[in-house]
Amino acid sequence: MDKNEIHARLLELVTPLCLARDLEIWGIDLLFGAGGRHKIVRVYLDSAQGVGIEECADISRHLSLALDVDDIIPGAYTLEVSSPGLERPFFSLEQMAAYIGQTVRLRLEKPLEGRKNFKGSLLAISPPLFTLSDGANTFELNWEDVGKINLVYEHNDQGKPGKR
Repeated sequence: MDKNEIHARLLELVTPLCLARDLEIWGIDLLFGAGGRHKIVRVYLDSAQGVGIEECADISRHLSLALDVDDIIPGAYTLEVSSPGLERPFFSLEQMAAYIGQTVRLRLEKPLEGRKNFKGSLLAISPPLFTLSDGANTFELNWEDVGKINLVYEHNDQGKPGKR
């Protein structure tokens, strides 16, 4: 089975588990090391109320059993189930729409103007394109060129407690 087939089968297995718990699947990462030796399967869950460790552990237990029965991932692997977190990765352009105005960090598959890495404010989305500004320049990027993209958590630093 190739990665696309494994991804599709994982979605089939985890979707009913999530629907029964009012959770949504934010995304799935399949990280297979060189030669397929070290495999990591990451499943990100989200909900309007947030996702706690209990929900992640519950989904992990059920998904692990289903994966053992179906045996869709050959050999040993590590299963990780978590929320997307404060610096959530994006798996689709549609997921980014709620984050316009916020900072994102991305890596392109091929260089644009000699660069692969970008960090800036997400200005607009017009599929399959999105606009990013790093303060000095504005870039119109194609979702198809993105290798990895995530939100950048920006802490609202109001100084140390007790110090004014």
